[in-house]
Amino acid sequence: MHCLIQGATIIDAQSPFHLKQVDIRILNGVIDEIGEQLIARDAQVIPMHGKYVSPGWMDMMAAFGDPGHEYRETMQTGCAAAAAGGFTAIGLLPDTQPAIHSKAEVEYIIHSAAKFPVRVFPYGAVTQERSGKELTEIYDMYASGAIAFTDAPLPVKDAGIMLRSLQYVKPFSGVIINIPNDHRIVGNANVNEGEMSVSLGMYGIPDVLEELMVIRDIKLAEYAGSQVHIGAISSARVLPHIRDAKKRGIQVTVGVAAYQLFYDETVLADYNAHYKVNPPLRTVSDRNALREAVLDGTIDVICSFHQPHENDAKDVEFEYAAFGMASLETAFGAACASIPNMTATMWVEKAAVAPRKILNVPMPVIRVGETAEITLFDMDTTYTCTKEHLVSRSSNNPFPGEILKGKVYGIINKSTIKLNNHGK
Repeated sequence: MHCLIQGATIIDAQSPFHLKQVDIRILNGVIDEIGEQLIARDAQVIPMHGKYVSPGWMDMMAAFGDPGHEYRETMQTGCAAAAAGGFTAIGLLPDTQPAIHSKAEVEYIIHSAAKFPVRVFPYGAVTQERSGKELTEIYDMYASGAIAFTDAPLPVKDAGIMLRSLQYVKPFSGVIINIPNDHRIVGNANVNEGEMSVSLGMYGIPDVLEELMVIRDIKLAEYAGSQVHIGAISSARVLPHIRDAKKRGIQVTVGVAAYQLFYDETVLADYNAHYKVNPPLRTVSDRNALREAVLDGTIDVICSFHQPHENDAKDVEFEYAAFGMASLETAFGAACASIPNMTATMWVEKAAVAPRKILNVPMPVIRVGETAEITLFDMDTTYTCTKEHLVSRSSNNPFPGEILKGKVYGIINKSTIKLNNHGK
């Protein structure tokens, strides 16, 4: 492997070439030379003048189907979708069959993903089969390679289990990831509670339930002196609590799915189940507040919250359709289109730096002698998303037809170059 990236601006605060336009030579997976007007020799030339390279992005919230639900997403198709979206690493949710709830499943994920160009870091389930009843052997999974613990996309509903899990991971500085989407109080609810739920004639999921679970998790993290990451928020109501917790030094971080920044509940008017997600799409006001929270630093991470589904899970009456959206390939374009004044440095912080910092994963550096783990992109290209942009095995991605902003040109990782030929 020998390539020469020409004329790219490096976005990497750890690199001595941060914000400088240079050439980068990569030889056998290692950054061999950085400088101006390097000679190509026999290298594969990748022209990137006026564009960016950064440490490879890491998605904190992605579900595949392997093992048990390969008809949704295999390890191969999931890694291909991640690479197409610009991600060189993902945190894999334990939503499999069996769930990733013991060291055997953790080791299976690590082995099965090893041959693909994306690094897959398994999350262990907090409870057996993600049932919310009995704690897993968390330390055994940690010792086998699990980097965080969650029942996502299900929440940890029981406060006692949540507290014990926070206490359990504290000695090894582990992190519990929770999704504040417990709506047991309202039963079979499908959309945000408000004008749209009334218009659709459906039970609504009130945002106060998300707020209550966020408050609970903050309080428990404070009591345990441990770290909690709230994986995907949807409501403006939770933002004051998160800001206050951070001011008081509580170990709480928060993420948002890129589609929550792009869409609001009005897209549900025609009962399209591709927009059925949990936490649900909420009001325009909520969406705009989330955008502001990204810019002011309240939200630490932008993720895909990729949840692929087979056609039969979505092509049914809305109330029976599965929750979740396939979104790895479109997360970057959706985020950039939603927040036009987001800089490349800010995006890299939300999509590469913060996820690794939260998860205690080593950060790749664009520096001579370092292993190359790189994403190539720009922030300005606008294009209409089409199905040719999507390589996920599942088709429950509603973005074809939407105008997105920012193009991923490819990734370089594990001595492999994966360039995108679409998005023009």
